[in-house]
Parts: sequence; C-alpha cells; structure tokens
Amino acid sequence: MAKVMKWGETVKVLLDVGFLADAFTLDSSTLNGTDVLDGSTDFVDITEYVQSVNINRGRQTQLDTFNAGTLNIVANDQASGRQFDPLNTDSNWYQGALGIAPRRQVQVYGGTAGTASMFSGYVFDLNIDYAEPQLSTASISAVDALAQLSQTTLTAFTPSAELTSARVNTILNRSEVAWSTALRSISTGVATCGTVAYEDATNALAALQAVQFAEDGRLFADRSGNINFDPRVSVSFGTAVASLGGTAINSIPIQSLSNIYGAETVVNRATVQISGGTVSSVANGTASQTEYGIKTFSLTDIPLDTAAAGSALATNLVGRFSEPEVRFSEASVLVNMLTAAQQEQIAALEIGDILSVTRVFTSGVPLTVTQNVVVESIQHRLSPARHEVNIGFGKIDLLTPFILDTSRLDDATVGLG
Repeated sequence: MAKVMKWGETVKVLLDVGFLADAFTLDSSTLNGTDVLDGSTDFVDITEYVQSVNINRGRQTQLDTFNAGTLNIVANDQASGRQFDPLNTDSNWYQGALGIAPRRQVQVYGGTAGTASMFSGYVFDLNIDYAEPQLSTASISAVDALAQLSQTTLTAFTPSAELTSARVNTILNRSEVAWSTALRSISTGVATCGTVAYEDATNALAALQAVQFAEDGRLFADRSGNINFDPRVSVSFGTAVASLGGTAINSIPIQSLSNIYGAETVVNRATVQISGGTVSSVANGTASQTEYGIKTFSLTDIPLDTAAAGSALATNLVGRFSEPEVRFSEASVLVNMLTAAQQEQIAALEIGDILSVTRVFTSGVPLTVTQNVVVESIQHRLSPARHEVNIGFGKIDLLTPFILDTSRLDDATVGLG
C-alpha cells in the first residue's frame, strides 16, 4: 500500500501483473477484504517492498530530441515472499508465467496524497539478484511511451501537406502504430510539413522527431504516459507555475543551482535541408561569428513543405542562440525540506512548465538575480531517507500583455496577447 515518508510525502508504486489482481477467489480471498467479484484492476501496489526509485525524463539542451524516459526500481524480493521472482511458481503474480513481463505498465505517484503522477511507463527488464543467506533483490527497469514508439516501424505512405501537429497525429494514427487518442496531447503547430514519401520500415519515433525539428518544438512523453507535442515557443505570455530560491514565503528552497555561459550555448550558423531538397538553407549570425567563431547546427531531411520554410527555421535558430547568455541551467531540490504544498508542486512538475528561479548573493552586484526558465528535464532520486529532484532548464522569454496608455511602445518585455 502507499507509504507516507518521514517527511510527509505519500509515495505509491503500482505494477501491472497481466491479470486481474483483486478478483475474489473462493477458499483464498478474505471476506470483507479488498478483493471484489470479477476483479477491477491488473495493478498491484508494490510500494511496501520498494527500496529506491530513480526517474529520468527530458533532454539536455533545447536543440536535442527527447530520449525515452526511464524508471529504475529496486525492491526487496525476499520480504515480498519472492513475489517478483520468475522462478517462483507460487508467486501470487504467477499464472502459467510471471505476470511481470516486458511491456507491462508501471506507475509512480507522489505528492501529499500519493495521487500526483511522476512516471507512467512500461516494464523493460526484471532482474533478480540472490545473496546468502536466502536474500533476493528485484531490479525493475521501465521506459516511457517514446521507447514504445521507437520499436515501431511505418509501412510506406505519402501524406499530403499539413501542419506539423497534424503530421504527428497522422503518424500516430497509422494502423501499424495505432497510438490511442486518449494517450496524446497534441497542440497546434505553426510550421507546415510537406508531401513526404515515408519509406517502408521508417522508424516511427525517428519520423516524429523529424517533425519536432521541423516545428522547433517539443515531442515527449509526459509524466502520465501521454505523447505530447508542443509548438515552437521562444516567447510566452504564460506565468511561472512555481518559484525556486529567493526569500519569498512560497518560494521552494534550492539545494544547488548552476548557470552556464560559454560556447556550448551558441549557434551562429544554421543549415536546414528539407526532405527531397538538394540544397540547404543557411542562416548566419555574422556579428556572433566574428566574436565567437563559427558554431554550426545542421538539420537534414526535415519534412517542411518549402525551402522558404527551411530558411525561416534556420533564421529562427540563429536568432535564438547566436549570443551566449548567462542563464540558470539546473537546480536540485530536496523534497524532505518542503511544505506539503511545495511537495505537491514538485511532484506535479512537468516538462514545458515555466519557473521563476532566484539566486541571492552576499557580495557583488547585483545581490539578487531572477530568471524565468522552462523545464526541459526532470530527475527523481527517491529512497527511504530522502527524495531529491534535479530540474534542467531551458531559455524562455516571458511577455506581459500590452496595455494602451500604460505600456511603453519600445518595451521589449510586452507584446500583443
């Protein structure tokens, strides 16, 4: 059952065992117990046996695609009565074979009530390690929906020109992919994909990631297991969902904070070759090249509809990344130190969320620096002693709506909403 950690957070880990796990069985189930007639769920709660949980989701930079999210669980198999062991035919989860098999679902929840999803994915591997005397440990690794898509290939087809968001749906709707509409959240894109001839055996995830590059947006699996597609966003009228650091009453305290300032953040030459094209569109930031040297980012076989669209994408990339910026890149938060409300905020944090991050100094000028950032990666490290969360950031510029007779015409921080 769900476990309340010593710092007040409730953690719950559920595992699909492949058959109804709570069906009432004559001469086995307990009267007035939790089992029900006909059963109601394939999931069993394994929280009481879990010794550690590690979750890793996101991407390193905003020029990368998203890797499949991963989950690693270590559980005390011996304490469970060897329920996890595929060699134990007496396991409650054994019906001709152990129900914990590849592609079975696994879910991790946190927050104050154990209802905030932190990971939803699929079992990839189960290993049992034995040690004397009669000790056994189960190691369960899982991956999110992106890994499922990476194992699927397309049959040859040629879709008509359509928005990037529509192309994502077109690929997910293919019969050989058949991704449920209930497990996707696709926002309308701004770029248009062309009439591209997808060859037989094209990897489905690779095709989707090419659309992500065409849009300069995000394609990722969220914490609830849905495929998300976010459009191109460099400026936003959004507001921060939480504040990290600083001295404000509701600010979430930070254990550590990093900033980056260097060539690794610079792109001053971008080349984009669209699918079917023979010549790449090139955008140059000449002033940046003179100052920092030439830093090239190249994209090939991008499914945009015209060379002009490829040129616009290259120009957008150089416009965003041609100058190095001092910006916060990563922070760590210790959930043990948080209030109940803050624990809920951290458990519910998602890729694409906007945060306000503040660092207070004791010397130098200025003494306080606050930046708006967007979440690009999330890592959870959970054990009986502590829950640490590492959050990777990307750049985002927030605008406030222009107000007639109030806002200044030359103020770069306001815009038309």
